[in-house]
Amino acid sequence: MPRLIRLLISLLILGFIAERFGAGVLEQLQQVDGRWLVAGLLITVAQVLLSAWRWRFTAAQLAVPLRPGVAVREYYLATLVNQILPGGVVGDAQRAWRHSHNTPRRGPAFQAVVIERFSGQLAMVALALVVWGYWRPGGALALPDAWFTGAVALMGAIGAAFAALALITGWRPHWLIDWWQALRCALLAPRVLPIQLIASILVAASYIGVYATCVLSLAPESSPATWLPLIPLVLFAMLIPASIAGWGLREGAAAVLWPLAGLPAAEGVSAAVLYGALSLVASTPGLIAVMRH
Repeated sequence: MPRLIRLLISLLILGFIAERFGAGVLEQLQQVDGRWLVAGLLITVAQVLLSAWRWRFTAAQLAVPLRPGVAVREYYLATLVNQILPGGVVGDAQRAWRHSHNTPRRGPAFQAVVIERFSGQLAMVALALVVWGYWRPGGALALPDAWFTGAVALMGAIGAAFAALALITGWRPHWLIDWWQALRCALLAPRVLPIQLIASILVAASYIGVYATCVLSLAPESSPATWLPLIPLVLFAMLIPASIAGWGLREGAAAVLWPLAGLPAAEGVSAAVLYGALSLVASTPGLIAVMRH
């Protein structure tokens, strides 16, 4: 999707939300408790350190060296770029490109970044699906069984068709085999997969924790048990590559989900705005990498 269209999508959704909930959001933001936001910033530090470790671990499985300090610095830079450019993957692409220039084998350097990101996205999607499957505020989010079964069957049929095509025609592109081998070594190997899953779930939990501090900073009247299950669903909406750093999609998802739980939409939108602002501030250490080059 062109960057201009992503920018327009973010602006259009934010404009609609500002027109609909602007007054309530401003009122909510005036009573923010900054102590919770400081706690959120501290969580982002642990988040980046753990993510950088996951990147190093993934690269090590592909025999690609990556020093701890370099991993942390480059991860901060990638986060900063993802915050300011449309798509949310430009920073990771440049992280892979920069790393590949310091290694004798460029292909595995790119594979390490893609697999590391895939591991993290997989954990976030899994958490969102668990919430989708078990959180039932009056059945508002319950998918019809037939629809869900049909979607799973369709995905299975597509996968089976590709597998059958590969077996019958012998279609095995060299690049596909290379990536499959990398995926097996760096993610699916029996000794690697548990470590990847644990690291990625912890990283996903840190994103949820940061968002929770944004909600808590608004001093909500409801208990965390009411709004905490909504957070993975809002974060899941940010994975859609149709905005700038999730702006617009995140606020729109919050505006829809909070009322489903009987909560004010303005509270959900306010927390989403705080999360976006906090994420941008948390990425500013990436400027150190910019100044060093």
